Amino acid sequence: MINELDGLTVLRFTKAFRSGGGIEQYLDDLDFMLLKRNEVKIIRTYLENDSKIRESITREKGQGILVEIPCPFSIGKQSDSIFNVSRFNKTKLSSKGHFPRPGLYRIKNAAEQLKKIHEQYKVDLLVMHYLGTIDSLEIMEEAKSLSIPSIFINHFSNSYFNNTSLRDQLYYFSGIAGVSGIGVPGRLKREFCNLSDGIDMEVFNPAHARPPEIETDIPIIFYPARILRVKGQHDVVRAYAALKSEGLLARIVFAGRTDSAEYEAELRRSVSENGLTDHVLFIGQLNQEQVRNWYGVSSVMAFPTYHREGLGRILIEAQAMKVPVVAYRIGGTPEGIVHEKTGFLVRKGDIKTFTDRLRELLTDEKMRKNMGEEGRKFVRNNFSLEALADRHEQYYAMILNNARKKTP
Repeated sequence: MINELDGLTVLRFTKAFRSGGGIEQYLDDLDFMLLKRNEVKIIRTYLENDSKIRESITREKGQGILVEIPCPFSIGKQSDSIFNVSRFNKTKLSSKGHFPRPGLYRIKNAAEQLKKIHEQYKVDLLVMHYLGTIDSLEIMEEAKSLSIPSIFINHFSNSYFNNTSLRDQLYYFSGIAGVSGIGVPGRLKREFCNLSDGIDMEVFNPAHARPPEIETDIPIIFYPARILRVKGQHDVVRAYAALKSEGLLARIVFAGRTDSAEYEAELRRSVSENGLTDHVLFIGQLNQEQVRNWYGVSSVMAFPTYHREGLGRILIEAQAMKVPVVAYRIGGTPEGIVHEKTGFLVRKGDIKTFTDRLRELLTDEKMRKNMGEEGRKFVRNNFSLEALADRHEQYYAMILNNARKKTP
């Protein structure tokens, strides 16, 4: 059977960098599989302010072609108004909206970027991976003028759909989707598509892990996430300080890109003040294989995020590696864990219960092993990379078919 994406050009507008975060890895894995299975051209923008990097990179991958295009960006303020209604003459758009956090990065000359890309590649489908900012509005206005069908994929909590600035831009889209089905507003439930997430089960296979050079005589609490206040690393420090005072020894390993140097400095001070310097490692940004290797020596993965996560990719990575998880119940995280079977869900900010759950896992090897086995089964049955690609292929094809039917 000929795949319905063969011969098409799909453009992804993102506010991601080339590497370093969950969305970046999601897109890398997804596009790898789509290109492996389809003769499709995927164009992906990424944030880049290095003036020396202005040329696109084109590579053959699988049956298709991947084009990566750097986009210069500026950094706005949280309080900046998103819309200048008089400029866009859209009375239905609110002038009271503010940048959601992803909107702090603003792609420069966004509409012109889309126009140039379309002139060069003839885009069949636009997939937006962010929304609710001035530049996203510019892109959607241009896409509408060029008659390009478009999809919005939300990578964060579905509570974002209640943001006025985001909600007002949804009417431009042919399709609305996300990575979690939790908390979808009633007005969107009929048209919303849950594309979920997926990982490569062979990459995240405990048998393939190569232990990093570290003493493993005490349990490791691993947290691979950007160093940013909303990611909640301080709660891991607070919890372990309490456990250490009881005589329970472990090692915390924080891995991830530093997005806030100020917060990292504050976190390191807290580590020092609590007498934990010899028990906490900051190892920076890792590639996918390095992350896997650290899962391979970890006893538990902590995920006390305050961020409005869509699903939390590291949840499924850890469980695929047979590492039980203790996570805050926020956004789409309940879809990524089976409470008391593959790990524990804790009310956001409940440090006492978070500490108690860590203690249970760190002191009960049998529980860790049982949860680890169940976790890998859970991920295999629900979050394979093949299933993720299936969902995207089917959804893109449906949107394009619907658009063709509407074309005179």
